[in-house]
Amino acid sequence: MTVRVLNVKLRRDLRRRPAQLVSAVVLVMLGVALFGASYDAYRNLDAGYQALFREYRFADLTLTGGDTAAIARDAAARPGVRAVAVRTVADVPLRMPGGDTLVGRVVGLPAGAQPAVNRVKVLSGAYLDPAAPRGVLADTHIADQAGLRPGAAVAAWDGRAWLPLSVRGTVSSPEYLWPAASRQNVLPAPGSFGVLFVPEPLARRIAGAAAPRQAAVYYTAAGRERAAELDAALTAAARSHGAGAALTRAEQPSNATLAEDIKGFSELAVMFPLLFLTAAGVAVYVVLTRRVARDRVIIGTLRASGFRRRTVVAHYLATGVAVGLAGSALGVAAGLLLAGTVTRLYGDAIGLPETLVSVRATTVAAGLAFGVAAGALAALAPAAAAARVPPAEAMRGTVPATGGGGRLARLARAVPAAGRLPAGAWLVLRGPTRQLRRTIYTMAGVVLALVLILVSWGMLDSSKATVSRQFDQIQRQDAELTLGRPLDGAALGAVAATPGVRAAEPSAHVPVTVTAGGAGYSTTVVGLPAGTRMHRFLTPGGGERSLPAHGVLLGVALRDKLGVDAGDRVGLRLGDGRTATATVAGFVDEPLGTYAYATLGQLAAWAPDAAPDTVLVAFDPGADRAAAGRALAARPGVVAYTDAHALKKTMDEYMNLFYVFVAVMLAFGGLLAFTVLFATLSVNLAERGTELATLRAAGVGRRRLGRLVTAENLLVVAAGAVPGLILGRLATGAFLGAFNSDLMSFHTEIRPATFAWSALAVIAVAWAAQRPGLRGLARMDLGALVRERSG
Repeated sequence: MTVRVLNVKLRRDLRRRPAQLVSAVVLVMLGVALFGASYDAYRNLDAGYQALFREYRFADLTLTGGDTAAIARDAAARPGVRAVAVRTVADVPLRMPGGDTLVGRVVGLPAGAQPAVNRVKVLSGAYLDPAAPRGVLADTHIADQAGLRPGAAVAAWDGRAWLPLSVRGTVSSPEYLWPAASRQNVLPAPGSFGVLFVPEPLARRIAGAAAPRQAAVYYTAAGRERAAELDAALTAAARSHGAGAALTRAEQPSNATLAEDIKGFSELAVMFPLLFLTAAGVAVYVVLTRRVARDRVIIGTLRASGFRRRTVVAHYLATGVAVGLAGSALGVAAGLLLAGTVTRLYGDAIGLPETLVSVRATTVAAGLAFGVAAGALAALAPAAAAARVPPAEAMRGTVPATGGGGRLARLARAVPAAGRLPAGAWLVLRGPTRQLRRTIYTMAGVVLALVLILVSWGMLDSSKATVSRQFDQIQRQDAELTLGRPLDGAALGAVAATPGVRAAEPSAHVPVTVTAGGAGYSTTVVGLPAGTRMHRFLTPGGGERSLPAHGVLLGVALRDKLGVDAGDRVGLRLGDGRTATATVAGFVDEPLGTYAYATLGQLAAWAPDAAPDTVLVAFDPGADRAAAGRALAARPGVVAYTDAHALKKTMDEYMNLFYVFVAVMLAFGGLLAFTVLFATLSVNLAERGTELATLRAAGVGRRRLGRLVTAENLLVVAAGAVPGLILGRLATGAFLGAFNSDLMSFHTEIRPATFAWSALAVIAVAWAAQRPGLRGLARMDLGALVRERSG
């Protein structure tokens, strides 16, 4: 009988004012859907990568330079190593159909059969054939950008002349799922970098006999379980044979870049759903607290009739569980659909040859558990409060709160001018202070909505600032010329004399491994003139410094990676195995990549055969950039021309996908704000129904009463906006900090206008969220409310 009575009451409670509970259901649904979509997409992509790595034997360790034959023999004999492949890899100028040039990469493969390590998936055409010594395979990214198809003619610079090649097919490689040239250049402009897979003899001819080769090592499953130990042993053995660089699978540029994206999915799978579930908890808590207050007399009657406390607790707890279960069931279904869509869209965007989409019971169970737990925890406090109500006291009804009036009276005494405020202003100020708990509910909803909105908008601002910092403040050149022969003074003077060119500076690039203690990091030392005007060196403290005459400037990420500080000595292991020592002159803080910088003279002391291989060019103000670019690209010895403005434009285009993400998050933030504010503000109006009816009966017009209630609600929302903006700024910094690495570094930079627009957006949403309640206020039945009050 007891259970039957309470079940009837529960059904009636759910039917009464359902909009408030529906808003909580929507919040739970959104939170669980976001969790399911982001977590399953993360798991799908990770599983897809691992399956691809296994099928095409993606190298666990790549060793460059030294006696590669001896290194390969030593590695193949180690327990835990399944296969070793020796190959030639070189970065050389490439010419595409139509005459466009770029600095690309040739990778040697055995003709006629796939290599033992780092195999490729043929997407169109045919694999390399010994009968076609100049037939090559084009990576899918450069094939799409340059329109390469089987039979297309391309060319590679072999150090003396352009060597004509023919495309046999297009392929996808586990090494270049993301077309990253290096860890220092993970975002090359489309058409500025590409990979050709060529027969190994052809790769040796293009790279030159003296070019270092690579040994790519693939582990067994057992070897991968002790990968760190095996990496260290193989690296040490390779160094004894003169190897210059060792790159683990985790450090491989493409894999590292995609791992950062996977990390972003895992962050998203926790942070944003948590905001929605917290907001849902606030909504459920507010609705049930109001219901407990409304049912005070009923609770007293039930308790006096012999109902146990735990029975009353279970009754009100059931409402929260019902809300959580309904929302999580809908959210799980939506999340499963979204996860597959996100996985396929992402796979198509990066050219992933195969995507795996699966339904995971753990995700379904976790989504249901999260939703039910959010509803149950939110309902626990109101349910416990209901059980603590003494029957005799409850049956006397609710005593109106008066605390706000006392506080305002003290304000009037302390500030004489406050006493002259009109009655309407006192009514607006009195409402929030009478029920501080109710006011805090509303402010909490505002804070949650602002955190989500500001994190999304703040990431957008910070990303734009990152692009501007790199291409407007640090890299000052307008274009970069890649040279096919060593630069001399006459050639540099001829470049500087080109019409439209204001200045030209030589630059050299030497791949090195920076070592300190037992740690090492593969990067590039960039050599520049001592008084360079083309590159600014920004320090971690926000200042600027010049290029030191002696020593090296390191990217700030190496301070922690290598455990070094200014004044320390580091080793510079060159590609041919030679090692130089250098003093750390300081650190630079740059958004993209982690380079080392030195003067051309200092670089020549470490690597005497390193000659300037590029020229940095600045144009005259108002110069015809297109005409100057064509003139520079046509100069003898210039094999590639890169426009710095095109690189910046490319970065902006890369951000377009991020802008879509931000727009979705902003829409979700607005929906979160609307639903949680609708729940809290409608409860506010419901609790004050008798008071507002009394004012109507006293002659206060509907419009004036609506304006007073609106002013009160917006005052509370504006008060919640202050902590919301502060917490949103902190959350933005924490979220961006999770993405910082040696590949890319973000500074949290949010425009003042973003704070203002975010606050205005939440206020506008609050205004819209209260409209249904105000319409109900206009339709209120004064007689019914007075009778309810009398009862």
